[in-house]
Amino acid sequence: MDVLYKVLNFAALVSVLKVCGDDGVPSVHPGLNVLATASHYWPLDAVDGIHSLWDQIGNRTGHINGSNINIVEGVRNKGIYLSGDNGATFLHFGNYRNSCISDPTLCGPEGITFSFFWKNQETESRFAMTSGGKIISNGFSVFTNPFGGYVEFYTRGNSRRWRVHIKPPGPFWTHILFTWTEAGGLKVYINGTFSVSDEKGPVSQNYGDTQTDLVIGTGNSHNYGHYVTGAFDEFVIWERALSPTEICLYYKAATGQKADYPVTTESPPSHASSTDSVVLQAAATSAHPKLLNLSEKVPDLQEAEVLPALDVLLSLPFTLSNKTVPQDTAHNLTQSFLKDVDEVMSSSSRRENEEWTPMVSGLIDTVDKVMVHMASSLELNPKSIVSIGGKSHVADYTLMKIPQNYNLPSYRFPPEGKSYISVPGEAFNVQSQTTIVGLFYHNMHNYYKQISPLRTRINEAVEFKDHAIQVASYLISLKVDPSPALSLNLSKEPLIHITLTHQLSTVQQLQVLNQSSTVLLYCAFLDYSSKEGVWSNEGCIRTRGNLSYSECVCNHLTNFAILMQVIPMELSKNHQVALSTITYVGCSISIFCLAITLVTFAVLSSVSTIRNQRYHIHANLSFAILVAQILLLISFRFEPGTMPCKVMAVLLHFFFLCAFAWMLVEGLHLYSMVVKVFGSEDSKHFYYYGLGWGSPLVICVVSITSSLGSYGEVGNCWLSLEDGAVWAFVAPALFVIMVNICILIAVTRIISRISAENYKVHRDANSLKLTSKAVAVLLPILGISWIFGVLAVNDHSLLFQYMFAAFNSLQGFFIFLFHCLLNSEVRAAFKHKTKVWTLTSSSIRNINVKPFNSDIMNGNRGGVSPTKMNTWDKSTNSANRIDLSAV
Repeated sequence: MDVLYKVLNFAALVSVLKVCGDDGVPSVHPGLNVLATASHYWPLDAVDGIHSLWDQIGNRTGHINGSNINIVEGVRNKGIYLSGDNGATFLHFGNYRNSCISDPTLCGPEGITFSFFWKNQETESRFAMTSGGKIISNGFSVFTNPFGGYVEFYTRGNSRRWRVHIKPPGPFWTHILFTWTEAGGLKVYINGTFSVSDEKGPVSQNYGDTQTDLVIGTGNSHNYGHYVTGAFDEFVIWERALSPTEICLYYKAATGQKADYPVTTESPPSHASSTDSVVLQAAATSAHPKLLNLSEKVPDLQEAEVLPALDVLLSLPFTLSNKTVPQDTAHNLTQSFLKDVDEVMSSSSRRENEEWTPMVSGLIDTVDKVMVHMASSLELNPKSIVSIGGKSHVADYTLMKIPQNYNLPSYRFPPEGKSYISVPGEAFNVQSQTTIVGLFYHNMHNYYKQISPLRTRINEAVEFKDHAIQVASYLISLKVDPSPALSLNLSKEPLIHITLTHQLSTVQQLQVLNQSSTVLLYCAFLDYSSKEGVWSNEGCIRTRGNLSYSECVCNHLTNFAILMQVIPMELSKNHQVALSTITYVGCSISIFCLAITLVTFAVLSSVSTIRNQRYHIHANLSFAILVAQILLLISFRFEPGTMPCKVMAVLLHFFFLCAFAWMLVEGLHLYSMVVKVFGSEDSKHFYYYGLGWGSPLVICVVSITSSLGSYGEVGNCWLSLEDGAVWAFVAPALFVIMVNICILIAVTRIISRISAENYKVHRDANSLKLTSKAVAVLLPILGISWIFGVLAVNDHSLLFQYMFAAFNSLQGFFIFLFHCLLNSEVRAAFKHKTKVWTLTSSSIRNINVKPFNSDIMNGNRGGVSPTKMNTWDKSTNSANRIDLSAV
């Protein structure tokens, strides 16, 4: 926020050349007038004004005069040096009970400012400057140790603490200044430049000392172990919060630098000299009359007032004097200005709401205007082009002044790269001198993520008012003065030609790749004909391109970018009802079948063949799918955005992940039994349960911790599709599907090979069908049918949506059919169990029941004739244990 005023000041920075000397410096340094308004000032070039000190033992030695305190070379004159363990521990500046210095709540809206120069001699030394304690009393503290440093303000009444981290200086003079206001919070400046802030001041229960003494050194307590070793100079207190401009001016005055950064955003200080008042007021007046009254707003300007402040910025005429500026000076001023703009944009990196968009548009307009005026003020060479250019974090730029009668065949900006603007030579007016300003913004497009079509002047976009627009390319600007002569008819030359490559985020790429959606691309510009910059496509058309780039022609110059509007496919009401019906019916059937499967496995658990690990995995998979589908049907009854919906989304995420985890276990177990035999079943039991239930829990905990707000907020009780949170489910699911596809291919190859061998030996054509049957058996437990969900984004998405809804809602039914109802082991076990029940119910106790043996496990024992499949039995740990008995 403070840096915004540095941008405001730039207009006056170039205007002040009218009222200052040739070097732009007033006769009296305005920074000294800022110092004159201080309420307390200790130059520290002598011991006068310091009440007392504490020695290394902690005893007060009385008045400091005569004590062993070293006076060393300071920043301006002399400074004071604390010699740590060999001398004083801290300087005592008196008691400030019931004053703004010790009690920030007494400062009023004006706030307070503390300033001093500091040079630290040892990294191990500890330093503190304090007045008042934490929570118990009111006050502030600055403290450092080998691990870092902090500045804190604390108020007892509301238990608030403002705290920021600072880096302790090294063995060189460093200026530390911090301001505090109850409304604006704590702000720290290092060497005259804003460093860090805490505007909120959260509630804290951190208690500290109750002293109201103002001290510099090791604090109000002498129990520090290693005292400060360093020098201090120019300790100043203002019982008001200085503005960023005043801070810069004071720092330059204190360090002997020229005042090339005049005050423009506030009225001159009350103690300023008449000379300075004339200079400052003239600078402000030349910028804009509104700035004369801005001083009352600057100290208390809050986040909500950013936009009104920007209104002032937008209305600045930026009138420059007739004086020309040398190329080097213009280059330095341009770099400084763009650096300040970069700081403004960096401080706004967390702003994602629509209220920030007008400010960005205003800043873009301001940058354009300032750069145009800077180009016009360049010294003109009557025979050749005068040009400056460079790079910054904000933009690459070029400023040119072309003399009269200079024949420019054409102009392209930037001269290299795939994104550029081209102006034909016949459009230039050679009868007058011409200025050209080109700006290639690096990050401005990232601030336009959600543009309402109703707030644009693009008729085609307004037709789809429910679908937001996003900037899909870099923003590029070209200004020519006088304006080039262009054709009003977009089908005739001369016209401006623009080529822009698309810069799409991950979410935008997914939207574009969804071929079922309609992607609309517009060549647009920021139209400032009204007060606020509005995106418009008037006078511009897109002539060619694809989803990677766009080519446009326009009959005017300004800021240009490619806007993208994605119109997703919307299912008709009939299709929505049909898909919902399939989901309801399919899930209901699956729930019923899975419940029967679990009951069957539980009843037959005493039978030896059903106790093996394969059926444990089937049971866990069935349970996970059963719970997930029950929760899915229940979730349809909750409204998005409510707490029950959020809880349901979390549970759905967990149990669907568990279902996929157990599908992966099914695949790994199948691989270990068929393709690569290793280990015993007991040795893998623990790892299977850890993978099946533990890994989904870890993924859910990480997802909930990082983005709880993405659960059950929009559309349905599921993860958000807009902010990418859905990848916490999609990524693991895709991984499982890909792994299981590879396993299925490996198993299918083995089955196909053995089927071919059976056909050669026995000429049994039925064995050729084994491959397709085996795939059908394995698909439900491996979850391969979920691949239809991925395929539902292409041209045939409607067909795949129906296939996805049918196959996945009926996954439980297929598990019951192939792995319970048609499974020969389960059927044999059920017959055996029925026989036991019959004998038991008939009270026949003396008949020995023959032990049960699976017809698969024992070949032709028990009257079961061997099949030609027995040629597969090359390993007792492979084919004869595969769950293909249904085939």
